[in-house]
Amino acid sequence: MLTFGNTNFSFLSVGELSTDKPYIHMERVMKSFEVVFVTNGTLYMEEDGIQYELTPNQILVLEPDKFHRGYKIHEGGTAFYWFHYKTDNLPIPFKTYTGNEYHEAKLLLKKLLHVSNTPSYSVYARDALALSVYEELKKIMKEDAFFKPAIKKITEYVRGNIKSNLTVASVAATLGYNPDYLSKAFCKATGITLKKYIIDARLNTAKDYLHTSNLSVKQIAFELGFDDETLFIKFFTYHEKLSPTAYRNKYFNTFILNK
Repeated sequence: MLTFGNTNFSFLSVGELSTDKPYIHMERVMKSFEVVFVTNGTLYMEEDGIQYELTPNQILVLEPDKFHRGYKIHEGGTAFYWFHYKTDNLPIPFKTYTGNEYHEAKLLLKKLLHVSNTPSYSVYARDALALSVYEELKKIMKEDAFFKPAIKKITEYVRGNIKSNLTVASVAATLGYNPDYLSKAFCKATGITLKKYIIDARLNTAKDYLHTSNLSVKQIAFELGFDDETLFIKFFTYHEKLSPTAYRNKYFNTFILNK
């Protein structure tokens, strides 16, 4: 348990469920918060009579002492991370998140799963990383609330054209902005340069492939628009200080509940 001021925060459990069979969530009432991050298929959840239909990269936070259940069977493959925590008085980060800035939260959940299944890490390490997940969830909701429509348009364009060799100049030309003006406006609104956002978008997509797919490094390079595997490896290693293969192997110690 972590204590700061009058607040306590503690990690309880984390896991990943994956099934290619028809799936419906069990009925229950928990004494803790539960974060559900869908990675594949559709999850139909109901909490106190309110129904939520979650698709990949959407998040739901279930609250303590509220009845929840699956209200519909999904016939295809379903996969999601689940994460339980307790806190005295920290507010719920959000009820649902359907935005596009989910990559870091997804990676942190993968890391938390690794740490929780590695005995050499202390309970304090698990608590601290779990709190980082909570803080990331708060951050992405706050950023979504304040993103200007023009900035939203730019970020969606970058993510939708991740295979292209995007530059600030090419994004500005396509969307009808002066490159210098666009760079300043984007940095003022988001706190990072557009160039860095483009690099981060490619890196985040690469990381997503590396820790959630079985695609080879060569296939991932193709998916990201690199002319050859070597260029992708150099790009990734320069920014992450790890090769793609070393990065993929770093978080191997996870347990997936298959049903």
